[in-house]
Amino acid sequence: MATIEEVPEVPTPQEETAAPADKATRNDKKSRQAMAKLGFAPVPEIFRATLKQNNILIVVSNTEAYKNAAPAGQETYAIFGETTFEDQSTQRATKAAKNLEETAKFEAPVEEVTPAVAEDDENVDLQGLDPKEVEIVMKETKASKAKAVAALKKTGDIVSAVLELSV
Repeated sequence: MATIEEVPEVPTPQEETAAPADKATRNDKKSRQAMAKLGFAPVPEIFRATLKQNNILIVVSNTEAYKNAAPAGQETYAIFGETTFEDQSTQRATKAAKNLEETAKFEAPVEEVTPAVAEDDENVDLQGLDPKEVEIVMKETKASKAKAVAALKKTGDIVSAVLELSV
């Protein structure tokens, strides 16, 4: 639901307060006259309006606001001014990316550690095991030959050995 934000009055140069009526085009003047005929009265205290809908923020700055003299409990505003649209979800994403970059600067660089491959993989005892089973376990888990043989000896099953080395 859209809401209207009333910002406290900030001193502005007198040129800006008199400027909107002077710079108004013929259509602007006609629309203001029509607003007056409909019972809308100018509200000089509002100079910025913010409307929020879903994740989109609509900001109207340098406003000329008019309020309808409606029955109690109903307030209707007509706002003229410079409108800008801001998508808050993209702002949050960029802010999160900046925070991530800042935290990355303070963390120590992580060195990639490659697992040491046993030099004696060729000399592993395959007694009681099928070499094809050892190759399958090595291929599926990307483990060394020694680890594959140890897992197969422990579990006695290819599937269990793969699961043990994968976890």
